[in-house]
Amino acid sequence: MRVIILTPYPEMFPGALGHSIIGNALDNKKFSLETINLHDFGIDKRGSIDDQPFGGGPGMVIRPDVVENALNSVLFNSKSIRKIFLTPSGQKLTQNILQELSQHTEMVILCGRFEGVDQRVIETLGFQEISIGDYVLSGGEIAAQVLVEGCIRLIPGVLGQPQSLLEETFSNNLLEYPHYTRPQVWEDNQGNKHEVPEVLTSGHHEKIERWRKDKSIEKTKTLRPDLFKKGI
Repeated sequence: MRVIILTPYPEMFPGALGHSIIGNALDNKKFSLETINLHDFGIDKRGSIDDQPFGGGPGMVIRPDVVENALNSVLFNSKSIRKIFLTPSGQKLTQNILQELSQHTEMVILCGRFEGVDQRVIETLGFQEISIGDYVLSGGEIAAQVLVEGCIRLIPGVLGQPQSLLEETFSNNLLEYPHYTRPQVWEDNQGNKHEVPEVLTSGHHEKIERWRKDKSIEKTKTLRPDLFKKGI
């Protein structure tokens, strides 16, 4: 996958995308990451990319001509290029959306700043609005890294154990079951002992699978009743 980031702060990349599993995928060319500095397409000597909103109000808005010129500077290889604008008012990002996006060979992500971008950018240039949650950040760069990591880890060969994709949270509208590791009996700093559930050390695979499914349902019902209703 080829990922192109349109941002006023290209120095924020690769950021988290340059580390661990995703960083290895980048080094091994499982995907490529390009940044386009919006200030290179600014309207004056200062490289200004924003202006005051029509109708008044606080903040500044990124200009449509700046975004268009930045987008046109990129040579795309695919007609099915996905264009994403990250904004709190967009469609909430889900695992299903990540799976769909991971099927594309090229994706361009516009990182907003200030009060966002001119609406004509969305309507004319064909950007899909996506939100990573119901909260506001200073810009779209961190959100872009969240979206890209979520997509890249779904590319075949990126994860060492592909089977984990089938069992993890949201794969079937259920939260993932609890995990435990050594020591089998953990004594905390207050002297309290905490044991791993006995079924997980029994070696009885059928009972373990049943326990995991029950715990997954229980956890979803408690923490995310909205998901539980979808799963039943």
